[in-house]
This record gives sequence, structure tokens and C-alpha cells, in this order.
Amino acid sequence: MAKPKLAVVVSHPIQHFVPGYASWSARGLWDQQVFFASSIGARPYFDPGFGKTVQWEGLDLSSFSHRFLNQGEAVPVNNALDAPDLEEALADYAPDAVLVYGYVQRFQRRAAAWAHGRGVKLLFIADSEHHHRPPFWKEWIKRPMLGRYLARMDAFMTVGDANEQVYRAYGVGDDRLARTGFTIDLSLYQDAWENRDELRARTRARLGLQEGEIALPVVGKLVAHKSQEHLLEALERLSEAPGRYAALIIGTGEDDARLRARASRLARHRAIFTGFVQPIDLPGLYAAGDLYVHPARIEPHSLAISEAIAMGLPVVLSDRCGSYGPADDVQPGRNGFVHAWGDPSSLTACIRRLAEDPPLREKFAAVSREISRRAQTLAHGGGLEAALRIVGVL
Repeated sequence: MAKPKLAVVVSHPIQHFVPGYASWSARGLWDQQVFFASSIGARPYFDPGFGKTVQWEGLDLSSFSHRFLNQGEAVPVNNALDAPDLEEALADYAPDAVLVYGYVQRFQRRAAAWAHGRGVKLLFIADSEHHHRPPFWKEWIKRPMLGRYLARMDAFMTVGDANEQVYRAYGVGDDRLARTGFTIDLSLYQDAWENRDELRARTRARLGLQEGEIALPVVGKLVAHKSQEHLLEALERLSEAPGRYAALIIGTGEDDARLRARASRLARHRAIFTGFVQPIDLPGLYAAGDLYVHPARIEPHSLAISEAIAMGLPVVLSDRCGSYGPADDVQPGRNGFVHAWGDPSSLTACIRRLAEDPPLREKFAAVSREISRRAQTLAHGGGLEAALRIVGVL
């Protein structure tokens, strides 16, 4: 019996997802082809958020079947992204199921319309959540359009508790939900974990971190909605706390100069700015940390948090992030704490509670590792297999 054929329709080679496509392909239960609308990432491009030209290192596209549309050009990835040659490419491949990422781009809607019009099973994955509290008027405008779009879908590959709450609010039953999550580079992080002590010592020495200094990494573009400034404010409030703290500000962006200026005024504690870091170099920075902090105002489902728990870090994150819940990457009271966004006293208290209780950090770290193992098993194929069984393709 021939294997079912899956078409994965995605904007461009995203550095965290590419290893997942390889894992899916290696499962051997289905044939698979990934259709990219843009070669951004595999080819250099200017990223306005980072404020620099970027080409991701470590992208291995040879481990799974793929096709670049738009003649392989590095076309901008924005809401207008499209690929007029998509329908012909899908027709040539003749898939039994199509997996679509998101709904905002023309490219995504084109893929969904093609599959729906031909009775091809449709799978959907996105990171939508309502923790960041979008304006009412935006939801009012979006709801009818999104409701019609989601009604076309046969199954949903969900990325977390908050994500599933969104689908349920649109009337999607649990029988159409398959927890999947987003992949990280599992081999990279497994190797880093196995060599964590050496990696930690080497990275801390390179950064000039002192023995006993509590390192608080935060990863992301330096832009306003990531709220790294809140971590710096927490360090100011920790000026009378015992011990020393160092924020590791990992990334670059338009707020770089402003954040550095504020950090220069810290009296007792400090911030270390790493600048832009390639994904393959991130594990060492997580290893150097003692607890991961993510104070963002908008963060649907953070890949940085998924990476941090893979490196066994407890997590403090804001209530606007979509990565916490009883079955999510951060399970409050088990491997992290949730602070009220915009409340510096809440963030400070969460950091201090973990920083001053090493046994609690150790306990949370073990839970983070266990959560990551389960989540990445689903992300690297278990969730997709479940979704394909839901729609009757397997």
C-alpha cells in the first residue's frame, strides 16, 4: 500500500522548525514535501527587527524533501507573502493532506483554498493565544474571517494550552486537536545537555561571570514588546538583595542603545549584552544561566522558553506569554513562576524566590527537563502522526 503524501506549506526555512521536518520525514509513515514561499534565512536577508543582514547557520535542508517557490527568491516575509505557483506545485505533488501554518498571509490562504476545493485533508498549526489581550476592536474584526477559515480545517496541531483555548473559543472540539508543539534542534540541545557542565564553565568564563553570580538570560529581539527593560528594573529593585545578579541580554534590535544606557546606571548588579547570536550558539548561553526570564508583553509561544527548559532552566515569564499552563512548557509552581506583566514588584519577587532557594531551582530544573522531553517527542513527529490519524490519512 502506498504511503500517504503530506504537503507542508510554510513561509520560509525557519531555523527552529527545519530539524523538525527532518524528524517528520525520518518517521517513514508518510511521504512528505515542504513548500517554501521564500528562501529568506537560507539566503541572506535584512531583518529590520535585528537591524542587520542575517543568514542562519546550521540549516540542513538536505535531510528532507522540499521545494522553493517564487523561483527560489528571498522575497519578503510579511502579510502580503504569496506564491502564485503554489497551486501548480501542489497539483504536481498530489498530496493526501496539506499542513498550513497560519492564516494572515496570502500564501497560507491560497494553500487552504486549494486543499479545501479539492477535498484534500487540511491540517492547521499556528501560535494564536489571548494572553496578550489584543484590543477588542481587532478581535471583533478578525473573528468572522478567522471563524470561516478555521471551519475549513480537518484537524489542528496545537502548540500549547493557551493555543487550544483559542480553538475551543471558535467551536473546535477536542477530537480535532492534536498537541504537537514547536520543534527545537533536538540533536543540538541533547549534545549541549550531555556536555552542560563543561559548556557552562566555558561560557561563564567567557562572559566574565563570577562564582555564585546569578545569571538571568533573556533571548529575543531588542524591541519594545519584548520588555527586556522590565528585567533591568527588577535588577534595580534587587539592589538590597543578597548575592549578585547579571542579566544576559541576548539579541539585538532597535532598543539596543536605550537598554544599554539604562543598564549602565545599575549600581549593584549588571547586564551583559551579547549582541546577535546564531541559534547554534544559544545552548551555551542557556547553560551559563541559573534561571530563564521572559518578561514580554507579546509572545505567543516562545521558542526561547522551549530551548531554555531543554537546558534544564527554571523559568519566570509574564502573564502575557502563551507558554504557560498545566500541560505547557511552563507549569506554574512546578518548573516556573508567572509574573504580572508591567508589575516590577511581581517580577522581582519571582526572580528572588528562585534565586535564593537553590534546592527549589534544582527541583524546577528537573521538571523542566522532563516537560521538554515529552513536548519534543510530540513536536518531532508524535503530534503530526496523531493529526494524520484524526483525519483518516493514516
